[in-house]
Amino acid sequence: MLPSAPAARVALDAAGDRAGDSRRVKQALITGATGFVGGRLAEVAFERGVEFVALVRAWSRATRLARLPIRMISGNVLDLDSLREAMQGCDVVFHCAVDNRAGREDHRRSSVQGTANVMQAALELGVKRVVHLSSVAVYSYQPGSDAATEEGAYRYSGDAYCDGKIDGEKVALRYYREHGLPVTVLRPTVVYGPFGSLSTETTTAVRQGRLVLIKGGSGICNTLYVDNLIQAMLLAAVCDNAAGEILHISDARPVTWKEFIEAHARALGNSCLPLPEMTIREIRAAREEQRKQASSWQQIRRLMRDPQTEKTLRSIPIVRRVVGLALPQPIRRGLSRRLSGEKVNGAPKRAVQTRSRPLPSRDEVDIQNSNIVFSIEKARRILGYDPRIAFAEGMERTAAWIKWARL
Repeated sequence: MLPSAPAARVALDAAGDRAGDSRRVKQALITGATGFVGGRLAEVAFERGVEFVALVRAWSRATRLARLPIRMISGNVLDLDSLREAMQGCDVVFHCAVDNRAGREDHRRSSVQGTANVMQAALELGVKRVVHLSSVAVYSYQPGSDAATEEGAYRYSGDAYCDGKIDGEKVALRYYREHGLPVTVLRPTVVYGPFGSLSTETTTAVRQGRLVLIKGGSGICNTLYVDNLIQAMLLAAVCDNAAGEILHISDARPVTWKEFIEAHARALGNSCLPLPEMTIREIRAAREEQRKQASSWQQIRRLMRDPQTEKTLRSIPIVRRVVGLALPQPIRRGLSRRLSGEKVNGAPKRAVQTRSRPLPSRDEVDIQNSNIVFSIEKARRILGYDPRIAFAEGMERTAAWIKWARL
């Protein structure tokens, strides 16, 4: 059984009194309905009795939606005609679609042109509200202190996801400014919960020994349980005062990355604890050592490709007879793997060190090292947003799903 959403139901029942809206959602379109957030939104909307249409790009990913008696239309955000068809009769659009699997250019095209298509179709069909799902990633993985409020500046970083969120958000807001399309932009923080990729990836990384606590996990993790996000999205759909606004959406209280990661580890059992830790200094030293090793190996490869070196080695009888420079390809591959420290015949050269102290990526370091707390005061004031599900309850539900899904 999927977790219910009592907090979202209560919030929506009281939305008119708190947020000053004069409408209710009659029919809605959800882009990205086969994804984590869109799928949960569909479930809650169905529970609420809201009629909605799901735009489905890949039917292989629609199994979660298929159990609901809803209307599903084949299409995607890059197909304007399919959006026009799906949006017929809708008064609200929830734009959740994002293609995280695409390459950089395709990702940008989906973020920019896809968002433009959604906004254009909504404008043509007289949609009353578009809720555009952005992200605090518009501040990059190294947010400045100004990112605590919605007034913070965009920060392009070269990351496809972060930059795509900036570009998509700009398109949505341009349609509000230039065409009067009633758009509300929501910037969720760290969204987790059942079926979520973050919870799945965190759990998998812990189980495989690929995750470390940076600086003891003391950085701030601005968690957002998925049902709290759904509450905010549905409130934004009916709040008259939300048009043209940008709103941070997060849980009521942040936790540390240590709390977040260890909560997922405990769902797997205590054998995964304690988690390995690294300081920033240790990470820098490990990267420098990695760089030196890579540089040394490249020098050896360049030397071995040098015709004069090859000629000299071939002139040595023992080399020519035993090592040869003409060894069979499988043997040459094996020697290469040994030199690079890769696993050969079940005996990795540095296996223990790699498993116990995996080297985190630069993005992981930036994310875990941040101490920014994203304020939700604006969302409280305008939407009447009141995140009811605390971290302990959200993780209790998520842990139950982790066990059910046998992650």
